[in-house]
Parts: sequence; structure tokens; C-alpha cells
Amino acid sequence: MKHLAPPVLIAAVLALAAPCFAQTDKPAERTATPSKGLLWGSKMTLESEPCCTALPDAKLPDRTEAAVLAKLADRAQRDGPILKLRLQGGRTLKITDCDVEDACEAERFRTHRLAAWWPTPGYYVVKVNLYQGGFAYLVSERTGRTSRVVAVPVPSPSGNRAIAPGDDALEIIDFGGQSPRIVTVTDAPRCDGASEASLGKPIWIDDSHVRFEGLKRATLHVGAGKADWQC
Repeated sequence: MKHLAPPVLIAAVLALAAPCFAQTDKPAERTATPSKGLLWGSKMTLESEPCCTALPDAKLPDRTEAAVLAKLADRAQRDGPILKLRLQGGRTLKITDCDVEDACEAERFRTHRLAAWWPTPGYYVVKVNLYQGGFAYLVSERTGRTSRVVAVPVPSPSGNRAIAPGDDALEIIDFGGQSPRIVTVTDAPRCDGASEASLGKPIWIDDSHVRFEGLKRATLHVGAGKADWQC
């Protein structure tokens, strides 16, 4: 059973005729604490034991994640299918992959790879690879509460905001509250030629403006609770 990674670039522009900055999911449906060992199909448990101790014989299946873990040895740990993240209060969030072909049918297949640690807002970024496609988790170091976003986000210069470029959705994350506020940009730029272009990789100009590699005439302006395209 082979995992197909999501593409780096957004394949098509977002749909028109929708509000520029719309929150399409209720906060409770996007941020939650693992309960009874599961969250959004992932095996996740909160444990009242500290992380992390050295594991000289630990199995590291992914080189990219291994490089991240090497810099975070005191707060994150991998041993084969198990990823452990240090939380405040001497606790640990344990996330377990389901990637054994005989045991994990397509709808349950998933791996979890630590992509980053963002100290400013205090969140771990975990990439979730499904049998086809994937998404990402933002895990609060303080509480262990986990938010689901469409892709691994790109942080703003200050680290107080981020943008997640999914295959057919674009999400803005604001870390100003107790939980991340996740909103979906559902409008497309209406600048000349922009509506037919692929967005491409997002690049923050400053904390309020994002440009995209595929767009030459449009930038996304991000404000407090709203965003709009500027030509």
C-alpha cells in the first residue's frame, strides 16, 4: 500500500462568488482534545508522563522528520510508528501511525510526521499523510488541544499568523486567541489574468500581505477577521 503525497502547489484557483474571508467550520469542529485514544481518525492519547528521554536505537522512518527531531531532542521523540510531543505540566501527546498494510485499510491508513515547532505561538506542526492526500495538525504545547488544517502552513514573519495552501482550499490561521482561529479564503483574485492562474507557493511579504509564486498581479491582504485580494 503506497502513500501518495499531496502536491506542493495548488492545482487550480479557488472558486469565485463567495465571501472573501469566510469561516466555514465551527471552532469546535476544527480544534479538540484527543478523547478515548482517537481524534479525526488518528490514534492520539494524552499521557501523564514527561517527554522525552534519549532512545539510542529509535527507528526514524523519515529523513526529513529526523532532521527536525534532531533539533528538538528535549521536546519531541520518534520510535518507529510512535511520535511523542512534550506538553506543559509534565505531560506527553502520543500519536501512533497506522501504516501496516494488513491492519490498515485505505480509510484508516495514515502516518504522522513532525514538520516544525513554532515557539512564538507554542504549537507543533504535524503533517498527516493519508493513503491519498493529507492534511496537518497544529498541537498546542500548553494544552495538547489539536487543530486540523488543510496542509502544513507557512508562518508569517512574526509567527502570529500562518497560511495553509491546500489542494482546493486556502486557510488563514490566527494565533491571537486561546485556540487558533482558522478561516477559509473562498474568493479568487479578480485582477487581470489572475483568475485563470494557479496560485502556487505562498510567500509572506509582511504580517498582513501574502503573495503567491503563480500570481504576478495580485496579493492577499490579511486583516483582523477578514482578507481581500489586492491588484
